[in-house]
Amino acid sequence: MSLWHDPAAWLPHNLAYLYGALALFAFLKYTLPVFPGDVLQVACVFLVGAKGGAGWISACSIAAGGTLGAWLAFWWGERFGEAYLRRPRFARPMGRVEHLLGRWGYWPLVLNRFVPYVRIVLFPAAGLLKMRTLPVAASALAGNALFGAFVVLLAHRAGQEWGQLASLYHYYQLWLGLFVFAFLSLLVAYLVLGAWRSRRESARSGPEDDEV
Repeated sequence: MSLWHDPAAWLPHNLAYLYGALALFAFLKYTLPVFPGDVLQVACVFLVGAKGGAGWISACSIAAGGTLGAWLAFWWGERFGEAYLRRPRFARPMGRVEHLLGRWGYWPLVLNRFVPYVRIVLFPAAGLLKMRTLPVAASALAGNALFGAFVVLLAHRAGQEWGQLASLYHYYQLWLGLFVFAFLSLLVAYLVLGAWRSRRESARSGPEDDEV
C-alpha cells in the first residue's frame, strides 16, 4: 500500500512527539490566534488513532496545552491589558466583552474554546478585569478538556481510513458552526431583551419625573 493511502506509515511507532505537537497546537491557538491549530489538531489526532495510540492521551495533551495558553493570555491581560486593551480602537469590543463577563461570570471562559475569535479576547479581558486566578484556570481546563474530547470523538474514530478525515473535519466545522450560531443567537436575544427593558424603565420613569 502506498504512503498516500496509508499516511500513518510515515510515522514511527513512538507517538510522544505527536502528543507533544497536539499540546503545542492547542497552546498556540491562544498565543498566536492566526495559527491553524484546529486543523492540525484534527489531523494529529487522526494519525494517533491510525497508529493505535490512545485517544485519552490526545485529549489530555490538547487540554494541557490549551489551558497553559489560556493562562498565559490571562496573565498578559492582567499585566499589560491596561496599556494595550484600553486604547480607543478597542473600546467598543472590550466594552462588550467586559459586559459579557460581568453578566455571565466564568461561563464564557468555559465555552470560549468552541467559539472562534472570541477566545482571542476573553482571557486577556479576564486578566484586565482582575478575575480570580483559580476559577479562570479551572474554566480554561474545563473548556479545553471538553474540546479535546470533542476532537478525539471526531478524528480518532476514523481509524485507518484516511479518506474519512476530510468528512470528519466537515462535521467538525458543521457542529462548531451550529454552536457558534446558537451562542450568537442567545447573545443577540440577551442584548435585545436588555434594550427593551431599558426602554420600558425609561418610559415608566418619564411620567414620574414630569410630575415631580
